Amino acid sequence: MEQSKRETVVIWGDSLAKGVVWNAARKRHAYSKTTAADIVAERLNIELVNRAKFGCTAPEGLAIMEREIEDGIDCDTALIEFGGNDCNFDWKAISERPDDEHLPATSPEAYQESVRTMVKNLLKQGIQPVLMTLPPIDAERYFRFLAGDTLNRENILRWLGDVQQIYRYQEMYSLLVEKVAREFSIRLIDLRSRCLAERNFFRDMLCEDGLHLNEEGQQFIGEQIAQLVQQEHRKAG
Repeated sequence: MEQSKRETVVIWGDSLAKGVVWNAARKRHAYSKTTAADIVAERLNIELVNRAKFGCTAPEGLAIMEREIEDGIDCDTALIEFGGNDCNFDWKAISERPDDEHLPATSPEAYQESVRTMVKNLLKQGIQPVLMTLPPIDAERYFRFLAGDTLNRENILRWLGDVQQIYRYQEMYSLLVEKVAREFSIRLIDLRSRCLAERNFFRDMLCEDGLHLNEEGQQFIGEQIAQLVQQEHRKAG
């Protein structure tokens, strides 16, 4: 008997979807041996095409998606995962000029509109878009990492108000993802809630930089995404 064709899923995203981790020994970023995407593909038995790119913002991801759609991308479903780079700031500039106005890499309005446009583009092609909330970050760990030995911590803190503002600002971008999902009534994988419910997430699953998931974190979110999708399928069936 001929086997049914496996569902093809394309991921457009950033370092989270690409499986980037921080290698503390070498003091540089590297790729996880087993990524969350690998785990999801295996658990759900899907054909996964990973178009994620390290450092990519939503507007950049939109441009990549539009080129690939024009070239004739062939898939059933697309997962959109951006935000971590969009909500980031030029910390060196803030360290040097804390009293100036500083804007994120992508404004909240531009971020939301980029995600909306990605969703609309996919729907026009008959591709099912899926959005995902952002995993939380450890603001204190990230602050120590970004400041390092070169930036002025007091100046950065003066501009921020308090360290947790980093967490709150990133959370706002995650909430914008939820807003777009509601607007278009499309599937939303609420990964953030799963991470926050895991008591050891911040202690055991984030890298030294407070942003990227370590190997254990990649395993965890891969399993959580697979479980959430399987639950949706059971409800739908």
